[in-house]
Amino acid sequence: MKELFTRSLSGLLFVIIMITAIWFSEFSLLILLQIIGFFAIREYFKLSFKLGFHPLIIPGIISGILILCLSFLVAAGHFPTAFLMLNIIPFLLLPVINLFYHPERIIHSFSSTFSGLIYVYLPLSIIPFISFYRLEYNYEILIGIFIILWTYDSFAYLSGVLFGRHKIYQKVSPKKSWEGLLGGLLFALAASYLVSHFSSIITLNDWMIIALIIVITGTIGDFFESALKREAGVKDSGNIMPGHGGILDRFDSILFSIPFVYLYLLLILLLK
Repeated sequence: MKELFTRSLSGLLFVIIMITAIWFSEFSLLILLQIIGFFAIREYFKLSFKLGFHPLIIPGIISGILILCLSFLVAAGHFPTAFLMLNIIPFLLLPVINLFYHPERIIHSFSSTFSGLIYVYLPLSIIPFISFYRLEYNYEILIGIFIILWTYDSFAYLSGVLFGRHKIYQKVSPKKSWEGLLGGLLFALAASYLVSHFSSIITLNDWMIIALIIVITGTIGDFFESALKREAGVKDSGNIMPGHGGILDRFDSILFSIPFVYLYLLLILLLK
């Protein structure tokens, strides 16, 4: 009971901070994404070290911060789209930096740094483009996406605890059950129905498809991070959130979902 209370309280505080930052302004969103990116990639690098890799921590974090800032400025219309090509520069410089930091472990060092940027900062850099969907800042879609995801996570957890019998992938995540997934899916669809009444940018059918995308890709993202932790021999990626673990534990689903949701949003624009 105490664990559930701690989990619920920290989860509520987390939701309040997230929604406030997204709703307040595009700049508070950028600050929020930079904080998430900083802690998430640190946790990923920590897992990498446990697995015997040697990522470039400081160059990796600086690269991620610059990539996210540039993507945000392009999404906001301050720079033309062609400027996104500048994001290639950190990836070209990292092998050079490797020669001086870890020349004896250049493959391990570069691959773990590169994969961290792809895993953490690529999805985070897509979020501004969702926020500036149709070329002006609008928090409705992004908040709607998070509401659906949080609803799915919460009710998948509760459904799994109450009714979970048949495991989905016990080798990687012993607690995830088909009953939990089904319960989470039903409530995610219900959440998409409610969200559609507060957002006039996309239709109810589109929100329901987005809910399906989030459930499928979010579950895969959860399994992926669980596999990382299992291989590294840790229960949580960090301890920044009481009852939830680390930032990666909280954002593992969204990191996988965001690229696919954005592709669907682009498809909507192309078909109209």
